[in-house]
Amino acid sequence: MQIPTLEITGKKATLLSDGKPFLMLAGEAHNSSGSSLTYMKESVWPYLRPLNLNTLVVTVTWELLEPVPGEFDFSLPDGLIQQAEEEGVKLVFLWFGLWKNGMSTYVPDWVKQDRGTYFFMRDRWGKPVNAVSPLCQAGVERDAAAFTALMSHLKEFDVNRTVLMVQVENEMGLLGDCRDFSPAAEKAYAEAVPTDAADFCGVNGTWDEAFGEEAPELFMTYHYAKATQQIAAAGKAVYPIPLYVNAWLEQHPWTPGTYPAGGPIARHMDWWKQFAPAVDFQSPDIYLPDFEAVCREYTAMGNPLFIPEARPSQDSASNVFSAVGKFGALGFSPFAIETVGKEGPSPDKSLLGGLNIMAEAFNHYRSGEYLGLSYRLLGGMTELLCKYRCTSHMMGFTRGIDEVGGLVKFSKYDFRIDYMPNSVESPKGGGLIIELSDDEFLFCGLNYHVTPLSKNNDPSHVEYVSITEGRYENNVWIPERQLNGDEFRIMFREKPSVLRCRFLRCR
Repeated sequence: MQIPTLEITGKKATLLSDGKPFLMLAGEAHNSSGSSLTYMKESVWPYLRPLNLNTLVVTVTWELLEPVPGEFDFSLPDGLIQQAEEEGVKLVFLWFGLWKNGMSTYVPDWVKQDRGTYFFMRDRWGKPVNAVSPLCQAGVERDAAAFTALMSHLKEFDVNRTVLMVQVENEMGLLGDCRDFSPAAEKAYAEAVPTDAADFCGVNGTWDEAFGEEAPELFMTYHYAKATQQIAAAGKAVYPIPLYVNAWLEQHPWTPGTYPAGGPIARHMDWWKQFAPAVDFQSPDIYLPDFEAVCREYTAMGNPLFIPEARPSQDSASNVFSAVGKFGALGFSPFAIETVGKEGPSPDKSLLGGLNIMAEAFNHYRSGEYLGLSYRLLGGMTELLCKYRCTSHMMGFTRGIDEVGGLVKFSKYDFRIDYMPNSVESPKGGGLIIELSDDEFLFCGLNYHVTPLSKNNDPSHVEYVSITEGRYENNVWIPERQLNGDEFRIMFREKPSVLRCRFLRCR
């Protein structure tokens, strides 16, 4: 079996599994689920099967991998791989090492208890912050050693190449202040900007002199990226599968520290690409309502798009069409996927508030049902999706804030999209269109209808030749109803479906 790789052709990035394009229709498990194989077997896998996912995103934590310095226990990652193979599902491992959501709660006990060697950050008032400083070289070296041990083990154990990618750390950055004020950080901050950063930006002097009010956040960005590079490069040297980092997004109230300062936010993606080149791409965790705006930011600079965490609400059933069809995503993954599958209770609103997440992002009502239908539809046609990703022949869309519709343009025809009225009981409108030939198109999605139009400078009008309802199974088109009469129209209700249509321009 060939190892997973990331193939870059122009602006198109493709994940290859055993040498073949692979689209991740994924879900991310709760943070603690992967810490027990019994829990996974009883409380996770049974609820994933109806969702039709082909990839599970799940944690591997430093505290359980290296409970004693230098002694590694690979039983959990091995068991997760074996369970995934039994389920016929691929994996993405989340390496929870030094940092998770701006904190160091997943480091081993022997790191937590040795604050002299593994020093933690401090805020401007000198109060300790519950996170190892990225300037703590001892901590970075031990994390890198543990990560390398994991990657080396995966190379040998994962003979079927079930693990497609690994996320390095999780939502890095400092919460609670704009930068680290520990003694080591204070010393580094007062010195001249390091040569590589100064040359990159064409500046000189201290951080304050070079960058003014942006200096604290850029100081943290530089040191987090450099630390991550050390960890990622060490792991990739022994097993070069794709690696990525994920971001807690910059958002209201827009001040560093209310979101993790120094993390891979879109505004600083160029710094991360420069100073952490062993990381293949940066990924957004999207809980904000303007889904496409975030995707647009994270496809800038040729950055491959993978969404490791998305709203586990009904929106996911629609947003996946836009992610794949419009932005060429490598994959899409709602968070808390086993809860989505079992329609369990939503998280406590006070907890969500503390994470600056709106409660509606975790509205699970029928979200598993709709996501499963979207994934089943897309999963049957992945070869087609991989073929047309990132080309002008496939366009995706999802209803944005206050939108009622839009216009999707192809070479010969335009299509007016009108979304169905929003309902609390079904997802918002979303879908994608594939231009199979000049006059034949594939439409899929839910809760929208289509009006075909001539191009602006074309005096002809458009007529339907045929509309066929059907589905894809194992990438083979299976026609079902031939629509005509009262049903001779392109309309999608709340159940995701597929129509294959032929048009004719007449004068």
